[in-house]
Amino acid sequence: MSAASSKLPTAPRDAEFVTRDPRWAALVARDAAADGTFCYSVRSTGVYCRPSCAARRARPEHVAFHADCAAAERAGFRACRRCKPQRADAREAT
Repeated sequence: MSAASSKLPTAPRDAEFVTRDPRWAALVARDAAADGTFCYSVRSTGVYCRPSCAARRARPEHVAFHADCAAAERAGFRACRRCKPQRADAREAT
C-alpha cells in the first residue's frame, strides 16, 4: 500500500472535532448569549457569522471558529449580510 493510498479523508474527523466543541452547541441553539464571545466561518460560502445567525446551519466539516470578527476576516472570510457580526449590538442587525 502506497503512502498516497493510505491517506483517509479528513472531513469526518474535522466534523467530529467541531461537533464536540461547546461552541457548536451554541451555534445549533442559535444562542444570542454567545454573540460577542466568538464567531464562526463557513468554508463553503466564505462567510462568517455570529452564533445566533438565522442562516441555514452549515455542515460541521465546513465550520471553523474564531475568537472575533477580525480573526475571521484575517482568515479571508467576509461578514454575513444577514446577521452583520461586525456590529457590536445584535439588535442593529435587523
